[in-house]
Amino acid sequence: MTARHSDGIDAIVLAAGLSRRTAPRHKLLACDADGIPMIATTVRRIQASRAGRIVVVLGHRADEIRDAIQSHVVSDRPAPGFVIAPDHERGLSATLRSGIGEAQAHGAAGAMICLGDMPLIQTELLDRMIAAHQAHHPPAVVVMHDGRRGNPVLWDRRMFPSLLGLTGDEGARGLLRQHEKDLLRLPAGEEIHLDFDTPDRLEQFSRLSLPS
Repeated sequence: MTARHSDGIDAIVLAAGLSRRTAPRHKLLACDADGIPMIATTVRRIQASRAGRIVVVLGHRADEIRDAIQSHVVSDRPAPGFVIAPDHERGLSATLRSGIGEAQAHGAAGAMICLGDMPLIQTELLDRMIAAHQAHHPPAVVVMHDGRRGNPVLWDRRMFPSLLGLTGDEGARGLLRQHEKDLLRLPAGEEIHLDFDTPDRLEQFSRLSLPS
């Protein structure tokens, strides 16, 4: 592993969802104008960051998503690992718990939670989040645009027990509200609010050319 990467922060990519809103197409397998699957672009940008490890949490159509990533990852950067969320159909929290469990088991100092359907997130933002955590060690580093939080979110390891106790399909929003006053906020662009989870948005994605 090169000196650029930080062993302390795991990047957890949530890619286990059922993709109901774009059915029968799976949004993470949709390709951009260059033929690169959405999930592959997301992972490649994380590969270029300072994250020490990348863990992709799989569930629905796991084999296809794993193949899409492995066929397009950059070979001279840290290879992603994979874990199956056995109860992923129960909601976002189940997928999140699987990823956090992996980070905790490997002694990570923090976990940066990245959504597979947000390929516009830039490596530079991920690196700023990691640097902010290393400098200040807040409960979480969040990104802000136009007065609203977005994704990704970087959680400190002391929050892992609370994250592992989450249930339902809300993810960790309630936990963020509980720690509102202690969050470290970073300014970011509108990409932190832009996902591709409807048929119209997938059509827009198919016309994009997204350099990694």
